[in-house]
Amino acid sequence: MNYFAKKGDQKLGPYSLTELHLQVQLGNIALTDLAQSEGMTEWTEISKVLGNIPIPATAAPSAAPVVEAQKVPLPFNLHWGVLLLLDAISQNTFNFIWALYLANWARKLDGENKPLVLVAMYPAGIIAGVIATANHKPPIGSFLIIAGLIAYIIGVFSIKSAMEAYYNSTEKYGLILGSGMTFFFSTIYLQYHINQIRKWQKATITA
Repeated sequence: MNYFAKKGDQKLGPYSLTELHLQVQLGNIALTDLAQSEGMTEWTEISKVLGNIPIPATAAPSAAPVVEAQKVPLPFNLHWGVLLLLDAISQNTFNFIWALYLANWARKLDGENKPLVLVAMYPAGIIAGVIATANHKPPIGSFLIIAGLIAYIIGVFSIKSAMEAYYNSTEKYGLILGSGMTFFFSTIYLQYHINQIRKWQKATITA
């Protein structure tokens, strides 16, 4: 039986009972939030659902092989704080390199090349813009550089979309990424959530 969780106006799930327990343990869902199963007509507090319904002993072992078979490995285990430091030292150059790396990883999540192509258009736009400026066409040069930057931003948001789609369907983590944080903090924000997903996966294995 699957359960949906309600956090304010946001509806999460579906989760198995084991996954619902795990979400509470990780702090993603509070015991005071609401839950509803497929057979329930009204929402009730998660604490009552978890307190009244025992976890089937065979639920976790039977589900584990299916999830493991479909799982896409996470990127290299780089802490978001280290990424921030490398970005500062390299004056944001490493941020672009990591964006390319994450874009290639996102391709494995949704099977599309869109994030990688868009992110790669950033250096292409800069190079074309510099060449145009050197040939006494500064307006065209500026346009190409700005176009490359816009393509890069769209590429980062494509990585965000691929992560949300995968970790809310194939691996039901209940991942929600903020658009504002993605825009301002780019790969650092995405890497923070990748670090959190790694912790969730470890907790799932030991649960």
